[in-house]
Amino acid sequence: MGEAVNFKYYLPFDSMGDMLDYYQQSLEAGNRSSKTISWYREILERFFNFLGSSGQLKPLSQLGKKELEAYILYLHQATKWPNMKYGKASLSHHLSPFTIQGHVRAIKAFWGWLYGEGFISENPLAKSPLPKVPKNIVKTLSKEDISKLLNEVDRQTPLGFKYYCVLLILLDTGLRVSELAGIKMGDISISEGLIKITGKGQKERMVPFCKTTRKVITKYTSQFRQSLCPQESPYLFAKRDGDNVTIGSIQQYIRRLAGKAGLQGIKCSPHIFRHTFATQAVANEAHPFVLKEIMGHESLQTTLKYTNLTASEIKKQHSKFSPVAGLIKGK
Repeated sequence: MGEAVNFKYYLPFDSMGDMLDYYQQSLEAGNRSSKTISWYREILERFFNFLGSSGQLKPLSQLGKKELEAYILYLHQATKWPNMKYGKASLSHHLSPFTIQGHVRAIKAFWGWLYGEGFISENPLAKSPLPKVPKNIVKTLSKEDISKLLNEVDRQTPLGFKYYCVLLILLDTGLRVSELAGIKMGDISISEGLIKITGKGQKERMVPFCKTTRKVITKYTSQFRQSLCPQESPYLFAKRDGDNVTIGSIQQYIRRLAGKAGLQGIKCSPHIFRHTFATQAVANEAHPFVLKEIMGHESLQTTLKYTNLTASEIKKQHSKFSPVAGLIKGK
């Protein structure tokens, strides 16, 4: 992206790398995940390189809204994204609105940190809005879709029953696929129907599962697990070498299963199971605050984004809580 810039003339560090190293240490101290830290760093490196190559790099105290807006325009026009690790480009090779918003979110977070650390006296990006993104409604799995998927699983084989157990846990708990892959044998209390999950930011929570899932987990651990991995492996779903199952293998299995089941018009992935869990839970009158705790969300707003009720479900709920519905009955 142009010639390298000597950052020590612009920043209170000898180089951009030194500054980002210091920021990275701060994120690590805050228990941010390695993936999040890498994502932040990659975005910030690209942002500062853009400023340097376009002649817009200034001392930190002089950078602000104007430079951020220029970068957003650049992102909208970019047709190539070499070595991109986080965020997917569309088929036209343009970045999606969600990816661009993520970049702006990361830059705003960094400026908030600069202000908090005293490197700048005010935060010029504090009130800068995030770029708008389309409000796409995620299509979740219907009961018929779920039945089709489960019916395609060969439960007579150890591997098939393992993934049957995986699917039920995803549907019953709404876990992130990374959380499911990391479950250890010591994290599960089958008698209590609870799993201890270490989620984002290393925060622990207890997630319940129902009696049906309890029976399936018991059968899997007592009859099938020992033929798939070493007994001493700490993980519930382990590979032959004893390490935990990979996220990619779960994603691939679900994609193939959806193809066999003939599901149409839905992108079948572990994350769809999380959306389906949330939507079905609310449709079955789960309290939003309880759902928030189960799913491990920081805010209720995030939880509500996962709940995509159909028009008939919304109408059914409305008839229960409407203050007018029973007002003039019998009159």
